[in-house]
Amino acid sequence: MYLGIETSSAVSSIALMNEAKLVGELTVQAGLTHSEQLVPHIELLMEQTGVNKTDIRGIAVSIGPGSFTGLRIGLGTAKALAYAWKVPLLGVMTMDVLAHNFWQFEGLLAVMIDAQKKNVYEGVYRWLDGHIECIQPPTVKVRTEALTRLGEQEEAVTIIGDGIVKVASSVSEYGSQLQVGPASLRIPKASSLLLAALPRFLRNEPDEASTIAPYYIRQSEAEVVWAAKHPELAAKMQGQEPTVVVTEAASDLSDEVPHA
Repeated sequence: MYLGIETSSAVSSIALMNEAKLVGELTVQAGLTHSEQLVPHIELLMEQTGVNKTDIRGIAVSIGPGSFTGLRIGLGTAKALAYAWKVPLLGVMTMDVLAHNFWQFEGLLAVMIDAQKKNVYEGVYRWLDGHIECIQPPTVKVRTEALTRLGEQEEAVTIIGDGIVKVASSVSEYGSQLQVGPASLRIPKASSLLLAALPRFLRNEPDEASTIAPYYIRQSEAEVVWAAKHPELAAKMQGQEPTVVVTEAASDLSDEVPHA
């Protein structure tokens, strides 16, 4: 049994899956913060499915790009649980997660994640012979420029992710071959996270938990402003991962899910 944790956006998604089936999934867009709902959701899903913490053989977590705070909370929780339960941990890029919403899809998949200020993180994928292929790795682009480039493609392109929500109604203006994916498939889901992670788990290729870090692509606005005001401290702290505040809560969960 594997636990998937997806908190890279406003969506909170938790899933339990084994090699044969999806055992349970809880995906919520309720406006609550991940610090409020993540640990209770894990506890609830394990209780509802009758899964014991000793049944968990590995944990997969989304590492971004996406919400700076959400990624830190999800990764901090995943690391704490992996340590407490003594199971391997595996990080999966958010764009890979979204691409796995469209299993064996024909055509180009353009994943756009909101990067604020009319920018997006964009990655382009294609399914070939049962495997997902990344045509363009995650890149920061101005949303209109990204759409213009996609509109130059000579084949159908399906756009997914929260980076397209604000302009979904006008996408066809950039090219008749552009379409926006269904709302239910535009969001990252923990079940798709586990689909992407399962082959690596089965090959016994987990990441070293201590080395997994959020994949931000660029600094948050707050970090940019702080670094400009404190250049010497910023230089000393470069590469250090900030403390995640949910570690204690996640550790408590390891003692609060004792189901037989």
